[in-house]
Amino acid sequence: MTTVLGRYIIAHVLAGTVLALLLLVTLDLVFAMIGELGDVGRGNYGLWEAVVYVLLTLPRRIYEMVPTAALLGSLLWLGNLASNSELTAMRAAGVTLGRLVFWILQGGLVVMLAMVALGELVAPGAETRGQNLKTFAMDERLTVSRIGLWAKDGNRIIQADAVLPGNRLHGVRVIEMDADGGVASITKVNRAQHENGKWLLHGVSRSFLSRFGVRTENPPTETVERLLAPEYFGVLVVEPRQMAARDLASYISYLKENRLDSAAYEVAFWQRITMPASTWVMLLLAVPFLFGRQREGGAGRRLFIGLILGVGFVIFMRAMTHMGLVYDLPPWVAASAPLWLFLLIAVVALNRTRV
Repeated sequence: MTTVLGRYIIAHVLAGTVLALLLLVTLDLVFAMIGELGDVGRGNYGLWEAVVYVLLTLPRRIYEMVPTAALLGSLLWLGNLASNSELTAMRAAGVTLGRLVFWILQGGLVVMLAMVALGELVAPGAETRGQNLKTFAMDERLTVSRIGLWAKDGNRIIQADAVLPGNRLHGVRVIEMDADGGVASITKVNRAQHENGKWLLHGVSRSFLSRFGVRTENPPTETVERLLAPEYFGVLVVEPRQMAARDLASYISYLKENRLDSAAYEVAFWQRITMPASTWVMLLLAVPFLFGRQREGGAGRRLFIGLILGVGFVIFMRAMTHMGLVYDLPPWVAASAPLWLFLLIAVVALNRTRV
């Protein structure tokens, strides 16, 4: 059972994390809103739609900022305890460093569970709704859902199972309507890629329907001028880091079955697995700054240290993601390398801590 002192430390970890998260998210929302202003005016995408879109992406933004917020919060709020010699008094009363770390990590466990629930249950659905809102507002002929893309272009209806980076569509169906509103033809395409201003279709199967019967043709490849405007891909493609772990696992299986490149999604999947654990690592990094000479200095110094460590972790994580894709590193290595490096730094710093 956690003691009174333990609950006191846990409460400070939670309060610090929440308040630091509020600060970071507020700043991020301001910059996100500024970024969305560039799209305001396209189609029916107005200021209100931009506000709603940014708010729907809020859960994903919170999820990504939790580790940095935990680091900043613990440095500031537990740092105040250290500055007031409260932590030193606890040590003098017989509380070991290991016990303090255990209490801090207990607070981190609560944060981590909330983070997983937000990232897996809330953020993906909200992100999808936000993307659908933005896409539909920009062009009401388009809509995106869990069953893929739907688009209307004149007398054609286009459906695709997957919209992939690099202007690629997979599992495409094109339904051509005649003047009377009946189905004139149905075209199925295994995959389509836009390059050099044209669409290259692979694995084409087309059926022409008429009152005289059905006529089919199956060209292995085909080049067409018009299928889907490539400028839509900027808002249609869901980034791997925005997807839930279960969706990533399903999508990776789908890509492998169709012999498509899944490296980016595999790295994102392993990052989903390791990201919650990074909250604990950030809390461990904060502990050495709570004791000894490191505790000297005001809140500004601790805030600066927290920002440097937090930003450094994010930059290294993004760098490893790109390096993993460029140098074909195992996905779990590219995703977990920043975690292990910062964990090593935290353990070495803890071993050198002297009170």
